[in-house]
Amino acid sequence: ASDEYVKVARSFAELDRTFGAFEGEQVVGSATTRTSEITVPGGIVKLGYVDDVSVRPTHRRRGIMTSVIRGQLEQMRERGESLSALTSSESLIYERFGYGIATWVNQWTIERPYTAMKIAADEGGTLQFVSADTARAEWPALHSRLRVNRVGMVRYGEAYWRATLRDAEEQRRGGSAFFHVELTRGGGIAGLCSYRIRESAVLVVFLMGEDAEAEAELWRFCFGIDLMNEVRAFGQPTDDPLPWRLEEPRRLRMSMRDHVWLRLVDARGALTSRSYAENGKLVLRVMDEFCPWNDGVYALEGGPEGADCVRVGGEAQIELGVSDLAAAYLGGVSFSTLARAGRVREVSDGALRLADRMFRTERSPWSLEL
Repeated sequence: ASDEYVKVARSFAELDRTFGAFEGEQVVGSATTRTSEITVPGGIVKLGYVDDVSVRPTHRRRGIMTSVIRGQLEQMRERGESLSALTSSESLIYERFGYGIATWVNQWTIERPYTAMKIAADEGGTLQFVSADTARAEWPALHSRLRVNRVGMVRYGEAYWRATLRDAEEQRRGGSAFFHVELTRGGGIAGLCSYRIRESAVLVVFLMGEDAEAEAELWRFCFGIDLMNEVRAFGQPTDDPLPWRLEEPRRLRMSMRDHVWLRLVDARGALTSRSYAENGKLVLRVMDEFCPWNDGVYALEGGPEGADCVRVGGEAQIELGVSDLAAAYLGGVSFSTLARAGRVREVSDGALRLADRMFRTERSPWSLEL
């Protein structure tokens, strides 16, 4: 990493939440936790966001990562953070630590001649380019305003935004500097888009609007950039309405991948922190070897107004591992799907259907790609 990158990374590091493993004076493993929040059904919950996990190649298979992550989770528990989240460079790593895939995203590629919309965007706003300094101020404000209404979105601190939007050469990977476009309505910001040009492609890195019409208007702009052959976008919601606007939706090539991995640090606290789509009672047997304080049977009673959850004895209606409960927690996958995959066991008839209805969310959970 460049000296500038190291300087920026240090600017938003929380030293009291940075863990290291040492061999003598040499650092052989590390990880950091960022103090944050995540939107869940019915509210906002404190979150420990895991980042920069690494182990020296010469010291792998020695339990270093296990020790570092255990230290992180124990600290989160002490701080009252019932949830932890991360994005993973490899999908084989984190399930053994109790993390489950809570959100998925799509990558889009479409050739420009096929970007016509059958359902036209509402052109009720004004589009204009803004400077990098303006974008650095407007992105955090827009994101903060909109994230409270979208399950799965994470709060990012000012320093994190500054690092992400600094637009250094090493971040561009052969592309241009950022172009920033702002959509305004009635004097207020309704949406933002940041993209790069690489060869003859438009690379849409960030795009967010206050509603579907605002986002469609920003997409209309991106699709109309002259002299480009295709448009690519990363980290799009799996339930995004844009494909349904296109005249030729088959031309939009999509590939889905995992994004946010979630971990219930305090299973009882997490289950009582969210609301539920339907009133109901469930008894869950949660298995958690890595965080044994979670392992047990829980009686959950919840609905649209909130929930209560207590430890109980006896038989459960559903048995599942903590990583599978994390995957279903935000509504990104149903309990029935996990059961069909052999990951969840229904003990009492009808329990899976009730769980599906209770944990259902209006929109798929999603978080802006950062």
